[in-house]
Amino acid sequence: MKRAGWIALFLTLALLPAGCPSPRVPTGTGTNTTTDPGTGGTITDGTVALTGRLNPGQTTKTRARLQATGDATLPYTIVAQSDESGQLYRTQTDANGDFELPIPSDEVGNTFVVTILGPDGRAVGPVVLKTTGQQGVTGLDMQRDADLGTINLPDDPGTQPITPGPDGDAAALADSRVAARLNDDGAPLGSGCVGKGATAQATSTRASGTVDVDRDGLVDLFDADDDGDGLVDDLDKGDEWCGAPTDIHVNFFMNLKVSAELAWVFYSGTDAQIAEALAGHTVITFEVQSEAGATRAIAAANLLETPGPAYLRNAYLLGSGLSWRDAGYALQRAADRFEAFVVPQAVMNAGDTFTLRVAFDDGSAVEVARMINYVFKSIPALVQYGALGALSAFDINHPTANGCPWAPLRFDATQDLVLVFRPPPDETGAPITGTDYAFGVFFNSTDDRQLNADIDTAATWPAAIPGWGEHNSLCYRVRAADMGALSADGTYTVRLPRQIFVSQVALRSGGTADVSSYKIDIAAEVPTGNAALMLTFARQ
Repeated sequence: MKRAGWIALFLTLALLPAGCPSPRVPTGTGTNTTTDPGTGGTITDGTVALTGRLNPGQTTKTRARLQATGDATLPYTIVAQSDESGQLYRTQTDANGDFELPIPSDEVGNTFVVTILGPDGRAVGPVVLKTTGQQGVTGLDMQRDADLGTINLPDDPGTQPITPGPDGDAAALADSRVAARLNDDGAPLGSGCVGKGATAQATSTRASGTVDVDRDGLVDLFDADDDGDGLVDDLDKGDEWCGAPTDIHVNFFMNLKVSAELAWVFYSGTDAQIAEALAGHTVITFEVQSEAGATRAIAAANLLETPGPAYLRNAYLLGSGLSWRDAGYALQRAADRFEAFVVPQAVMNAGDTFTLRVAFDDGSAVEVARMINYVFKSIPALVQYGALGALSAFDINHPTANGCPWAPLRFDATQDLVLVFRPPPDETGAPITGTDYAFGVFFNSTDDRQLNADIDTAATWPAAIPGWGEHNSLCYRVRAADMGALSADGTYTVRLPRQIFVSQVALRSGGTADVSSYKIDIAAEVPTGNAALMLTFARQ
């Protein structure tokens, strides 16, 4: 079940900063009030504030995942999202754990869901104001100043809810129209699993309102499956992310591309070896560019260290090997965009959230955050290859046929090339389905030159080949809808048309070049990342 026209996947991620807390507006004598038609409460005119404090004893101790090792003083972030406008407001705790979040006058009387983030940017969970049966009220009617009191954060937010402190008064403003489904421990179903998986699935969604429509307790910014239909937002067609301001385009995505020489670890390596390979081979791309018609230009962009994953401190820039932290987490200007290609040196996980600050030439700035809804924990794994009815088993350790350039996989080029492979798993170990697959083909000359950039595609393939050459790329693409279901043994089967594998290509400069081998990338692709196994094939 999808929500058309909403924000998907990493959606709710565009957090426009609320700025430094402003002085609280008094609600005593001299302040005008009106009556809330929805709840019957008294609404304060003017700005109101959400205040509270995290238990100082907790905010100064190192918490697994939430604090970087050796530095237990980073702030937590308080995020409030309006159920009426969808706007997000945020502030950070001070050194004592106190926070104050001003809510503008045009939002007074609206209902909010309040979420607490750790210094790593991950959601610890929403604040549950009161519990009725298996429902936890997360809606807070900000008709006046509200104090959440001293909050004790649970050690495991998946087994214990975050509740207001007894020294606060916010519980009296609970709006039962916004409530989360709870597990047997009384915690929202989405807590601890970034809102995805069987336990967080929803049989129905809220009929109105903009936050937490699947009622798992997580606003969409921190929910990997916004509508609770069991399909991760990245793969939920029509639910693509659109959380950035309309005049910029932001991309955060991961790449895990592994050549045959290095792929053995994903077939037979230990858990520790696989983790080491993931840390070194994963590349995170961060990029931002202006949209057509933008009236302000991007002047600079950089990632914020906090809120953000602790591993950012050790990440380095691909190519240069320089510490990204030493470079100020800056994105570099490149043609029409700012970009950075980063090796995390750590294993990424679903729920990792990055916040990008974009500054403009008019002096304005915006912060845009995106949560990683899933991660590739491996690459597509080839199982068999060859002609239909005469498939050969693939062995990554075979001495003369393992897909390395010096040990290519030989095939009959007079027939379609059939590839049988397992899709990569996500962080839970479940196969990632619902992705497009791209089979990039790189043509190598007899003197080991890579020919793709020099190929005259129209002359080389004068007749159209369905699925081949979209957008002038030398790639065969199969859409997710055409991949079909996984077979009983957990594999997909794809046939690459034999017409692709010419023995000679026409060159843009005139003349021809003989082809000695083909590097084929088997890539699972979604808008937020891809994982690929790169293998060398040769004609028999």
